[in-house]
Amino acid sequence: MKPLHSQKNSFRYLQLLTGLLFFSVSVFQNSSDIYSQVVNVSVDNGIYDFLEKMNLKGLIRLDDEVKPFSRNYIAGKIIEAVNLIAEKESVLNSLEIEELKFYSREYKFEIDFLLSSSLSIQSSYVMNFFSDLNERWYLLGYSDSLFNIKFSPIASYGISAANKLSGHSRSIGISTYGSYSDWFGFSFDLRDKGEFGDNVDKKKYFSPLRGAWTKGAPNGIEYSDVKGSINFNWKWGSISLIKDYMQWGHGKFGQLILSDKSPSYPHIRLQLKPVEWLRFSYIHGWLSSQIYDSAYFYNSYPGSISQTLIKSYIPKYIAANIVTLSPLQWLDVSAGNAVIYGGELRPEFFLPFMFYKFLDHNSGRGDVNDANGVMYFDIAVKYPVNFKWYSTLLIDVTEIRNILDNDFRNTWIGFTLGGKSIDLIIDNLDLSIEYTRINPWVYEHKNEVTNYKHLKYPLGHWLGQNADQFRIQFDFQLLRGLKFKLYNEYIRKGGLEEIYYAYSGMKIIDLPFLYPPLRTENRLGFEFIYEYLHDLILKGSYVYSDINDQEAAREPVFMIGSKNSYSITLFYGL
Repeated sequence: MKPLHSQKNSFRYLQLLTGLLFFSVSVFQNSSDIYSQVVNVSVDNGIYDFLEKMNLKGLIRLDDEVKPFSRNYIAGKIIEAVNLIAEKESVLNSLEIEELKFYSREYKFEIDFLLSSSLSIQSSYVMNFFSDLNERWYLLGYSDSLFNIKFSPIASYGISAANKLSGHSRSIGISTYGSYSDWFGFSFDLRDKGEFGDNVDKKKYFSPLRGAWTKGAPNGIEYSDVKGSINFNWKWGSISLIKDYMQWGHGKFGQLILSDKSPSYPHIRLQLKPVEWLRFSYIHGWLSSQIYDSAYFYNSYPGSISQTLIKSYIPKYIAANIVTLSPLQWLDVSAGNAVIYGGELRPEFFLPFMFYKFLDHNSGRGDVNDANGVMYFDIAVKYPVNFKWYSTLLIDVTEIRNILDNDFRNTWIGFTLGGKSIDLIIDNLDLSIEYTRINPWVYEHKNEVTNYKHLKYPLGHWLGQNADQFRIQFDFQLLRGLKFKLYNEYIRKGGLEEIYYAYSGMKIIDLPFLYPPLRTENRLGFEFIYEYLHDLILKGSYVYSDINDQEAAREPVFMIGSKNSYSITLFYGL
């Protein structure tokens, strides 16, 4: 067993955090700078694409390097867009006006709250625009001057085929969110999911689809997706205890810093925006290492026929921060760092404003149970109007002296370069181009407990190490709620040698980018999505894929070779 004082220290840290949380609540509740409560919106909601388009048209400013957004932040951006439309009615076409009204109904409660608490006088156009709209329908809902709560069911059913193989999926659950007064928000989302058939990728280790901790089922898998949050906020910031997906950094087809590839994990989140040109985000999260800790094994009901060996995993955590400067309306520059550590909770990683990569050396740990630190930079240029250019650089390991000697073997980096143009040639036609490269060993570490993963899925880009991706995609919206996408992407994935060759074995053999065995994939895809009513969505796709892998055992056999895949799914509550 581990020393008792280690357990007591961990408990004291939790007590300290709890005390700080409740102290914050008491301060926020009596603050005169209250703005409105925080309830986050899922990162795959269609509102993100709509707000990005409003941003690139110059109607709103958008802090889009960190997601999710809160419902109140989104409502504020909708009001901001309508204010500018009042001055320049020709900025949006008729379809975009319909979309704006659609999302205004979704966020009607928050919009009315912000308008009623605003000190500035709104134009008659703005007031009339929103007064003519009714709030969307919910299965159950209640609101008064202090308390607001909404309930929605969740259900889906889909069918799919890949050449002669077929399958189906289903989900069912419930979603609720609410707020009290103007300083507290909460949410809860539970989904029970299943995928069945001969074309199920059970692990999804090399797929843009989210990973999951699954259990076997007849001819398929079953799993749960549970999210929830409690949030406290004040005028220029918020603090949350939350289990949800997030995205840090720009990237349309994957994010290098933090993505929603891995299952969600509980974390404390701090977000600050003291001035318009500066913002800061910090998290401390609890991950799963999937590495046994034999010191905590014990027998349940010892000495009886019910005796069972109970096992435990080594604790694993993440701390990360990112700061963004916006010196110009069209320029966002971000930098930050993250650390993965195992064992007992370490108080220094609860310091939000910290360069974590050096703490092991500064605290005397050296190579003894050391943490795994990464740093990253992100830039977005939204200029000229209707265009966006972005890049992310993630540095896992680097040594300046080796770089100066033209030796890059111990430089582990990944980068993304991308651009987007909206209303290309015709209205509502958008073009996105993106390239991502991730060098060997990125996201890995000599200590398996502290690799950059949760439940064996990357916390960053779904590609993982030793891979690259090029994708070009056209998006077109035909009607309000009806969107199409056509894309082509080419993906390469190299070998996955043992981590020994990244450290001591580096002198024995030099493994270049995309060293074999090599996997190549060419995909041509077409998708449509139609949100007929709020949360009632029909989604379909066709994908031609050609996959060749020199190590076929690392993915399901049915995916190898040339395939034509089809799927169609009906959702309520995507």
